Amino acid sequence: LAKKVKFLYAIEVDFRLFNLLKEKFSSFSNIEVIYKDILEFPLSELNKKLVIFANTPFQISTSLIKYLIKNRSFIKKCFLTFQKEFTQKLIAKESKDYTFLSCYIQYYAKVEKLFDIPRKAFSPSPKVDASFIHLEFYLSLPYKAENESFLFRLIRRAFCKRRKKIINALPVLKNKEDLLSSLNINSQARAEQITLQKYVFLANELYKKTKLV
Repeated sequence: LAKKVKFLYAIEVDFRLFNLLKEKFSSFSNIEVIYKDILEFPLSELNKKLVIFANTPFQISTSLIKYLIKNRSFIKKCFLTFQKEFTQKLIAKESKDYTFLSCYIQYYAKVEKLFDIPRKAFSPSPKVDASFIHLEFYLSLPYKAENESFLFRLIRRAFCKRRKKIINALPVLKNKEDLLSSLNINSQARAEQITLQKYVFLANELYKKTKLV
C-alpha cells in the first residue's frame, strides 16, 4: 500500500505488532505507525478524507461498521475483510440473510462484495472463510429519513419480531392497514420481505403521525 499512496497511517492495537511494524517500516517516509485501538481513534485529527483498508478481527466487525458510520464524514471509501457470513448480512436484500444490520449500513453506504477469501489463505487459519468488500458512503442519501433514530428503532423492532407480520410490529395506531396499503406494503409481509426504501417511507409517515398524537 505504501508504494501506491502518498501517505499511509497504520493503526495497530497490539503493542508487540506495533513495535514490529515500526521497525519494519522505519525507512519509509510516508508511513506513520500509530499504537491505538481503531475503535477509539479520532479520524477527525488526521484532517483529511481517508481511504480505509482493514483486515478486520471478526469479533469487532459490528463495532467497526458502527465506528465507520459515525466517522463517515472523514472517509472517502473503505476496503475491508470480514467473515463471509457477516458480509452476506451487509450486502443482503430481502432474504433470510437480510437483517437490521443490512438496513443500517445500506442506508448510509453502497456495499459491494469483491471476492471471497478461503480460510487457508490466513495464518493462523480461522474456522471460517472471509470476504473482501468495497464500501462507499453516499454523498447524498438515496432515501432520507425525517428522523434517523426513529427509522432505526422501527427497523430494529420489526426484525426483533421478524416472524411476525409487519402490521403487528408497528406501534399502536389507527388505520395501520390503510397506511401500509398507501405505501404499497403488504400488511402480511414479514421484516425480511420489506425493502429499505419502504422502511424509510413507512418511518417518515409514522413519524409525522406520532408527532401529531
